[in-house]
Amino acid sequence: MCKIIAIINDKGGVSKTTTTMNLGTALWLLGYRVLLVDSDKQCNLTVTMDKSSYAPGVTTLYDWMLDEQMAPPVYERYPGLDYIPSGVRIDDLNTWLADKVYRENYLAMRLDMLRPEYDFILIDCAPGCTSIINKNAIAAADGVIIPVRADLYSVQGKDAVINIIEQINKMMGKRVEMMGYLLTQFEKTRMGLEVKDFFQGGSAPVFPVPIRKCAKCNEAPKDQMSLYEFAADSTAADDYMRLAEYLTNRLPRSKKWLPREWGRKAAQAHEEFLKNQEGNN
Repeated sequence: MCKIIAIINDKGGVSKTTTTMNLGTALWLLGYRVLLVDSDKQCNLTVTMDKSSYAPGVTTLYDWMLDEQMAPPVYERYPGLDYIPSGVRIDDLNTWLADKVYRENYLAMRLDMLRPEYDFILIDCAPGCTSIINKNAIAAADGVIIPVRADLYSVQGKDAVINIIEQINKMMGKRVEMMGYLLTQFEKTRMGLEVKDFFQGGSAPVFPVPIRKCAKCNEAPKDQMSLYEFAADSTAADDYMRLAEYLTNRLPRSKKWLPREWGRKAAQAHEEFLKNQEGNN
């Protein structure tokens, strides 16, 4: 069965897009069919997946939300790894949806029709959790991952998303799961360990795999790559792979599944992707 996961936090700069891109690619490398959905007007995920998708005339999530009769704007990154791009007008949907009946349920209705085609659908959300678009993402999801930076400011408003999840569940009779806090940009400093202890001492779960601080996370998107094409042996690539393995009950890892193996698969797919781009230009 397909699992839809919203990746969201009230704060910006906590690695939501980085997590969507790399967790999604890791799941694909493990053999799952994956769809990534960009619901952020910054369109960072869209540009990383394929910069040509961020162009006038490209059908986006915005268009599909306005017209459910149109074909889903699904584009292929690699065979088995697809995405739905965002656009700069995505925030206009908050106004358009404001007076609609069941306004929080529009994205769920659209993504439900795609469930048979995928094992995982990951939604990259904009900062904040009270916008109608982000409530749509939560309502469409089976579970929510909340990335949090391992720093002092992450403890502020840490329950904002959880409160929205509870509201959605109560209002819509759903059971959206709070899957856990995901510590990102983690370092074993005093601050990092204190933040880790703070979240582990709370009532909500914390993923046992923190994502270590890694410069490659910021460098890879410039080349339209995930960590697996850009730096397959990086610490963060290993962490996101372990997160994917944890979510799919694949731990302990096979001794044959090493960075050179997932790096080879990702590099070959990316080479074909670039050839297709050249052929379309």
